[in-house]
Amino acid sequence: MDDRTQGAQLLAVGGIALRLGLTDAALAYIKASLQPWLALAGVVLAVLGAGALWHTFRQDEDGGTEPEHAALHGYEMIDDSARAAHEHVHGPGVAWLLVLPLLALLLIAPAPLGAFAAGRQSSAPLQTTQTAYPALVEPTDGAVDLTVTEYVFRALYDEDRSLEGEPVRGFVTSTDPGAEADYRLTRFTLNCCAADATAISVEVLGDQPRAEDTWLEIVGQWEPRPGLAPGDPTAEPPLLRVERVREIDMPSQPYEY
Repeated sequence: MDDRTQGAQLLAVGGIALRLGLTDAALAYIKASLQPWLALAGVVLAVLGAGALWHTFRQDEDGGTEPEHAALHGYEMIDDSARAAHEHVHGPGVAWLLVLPLLALLLIAPAPLGAFAAGRQSSAPLQTTQTAYPALVEPTDGAVDLTVTEYVFRALYDEDRSLEGEPVRGFVTSTDPGAEADYRLTRFTLNCCAADATAISVEVLGDQPRAEDTWLEIVGQWEPRPGLAPGDPTAEPPLLRVERVREIDMPSQPYEY
C-alpha cells in the first residue's frame, strides 16, 4: 500500500468518524457520552490523512531521477522500476477494498440492536446489591415514567414493593415457548457500545400479539410472580399487566445507560 492510498484511507475513516460523532447516527453503536471522543478521533484521523496526502503530492512535485545517476545504475533502476510498477498495479487496488465497509456504513447503516439480537442472548439472573430504592416521582396522568431497566430492578429487588402503574418504553420481542405472557418489552443497556449490550425485558400480560421490533409505550400494573420474594435470583423477567398501549417511534437514543 503506497503513502497516497494510506492517506486517502485515513482521510475517509476520519471523515466518517467525524460525521458519526456529530450526528445521532452514532447512537446506534455507542453511548451518547462517547460522541465527542468519536468526533475528536475523526478530526485527528482526517488531519493525519490530509497531511499524508499533502506530503505525497509534495514528493511528486519535487521528485525525479537525474540522468547521470540512472546511467550508473541502469540495471538496478530497471529492476526496481519493474518491481514498483508491479506493486503499484496490485497493492493499491487491493488496499482500496478496505474502503468498502466504510461505504457500506454510509449507504446501508446498520440499525440499532433489536429483537433478533435480544433473542440470541442467554437468560441469566440480573444481579444487584441494592435493595432500597428512592421514592418514585409524582405520577403524570396516573403513572410514573420509568425505564425498562429501572422497572426490572425495582420489580425484582425492591423490598418496599414501590411499583404502581408506570409507562414503560421498549420494543417488542417474542416470549419463550409456553410462556403465559403475550410478548416481551425489551431495551438494551450499554456500558460502552453495542458490543457489550445487555437485553433487559418485561413480560407483558393482557394485550394482543405484537410484531417484533415494534416500539411501544405501555402503562400498566406490576404483577408479582407467585412464590417469588424480592431479591430471589431468577432468570424470568418481571410481569406487567397492560392498561394502555401506544405505538411510538424509535427514540433518538434507543439504548438505556
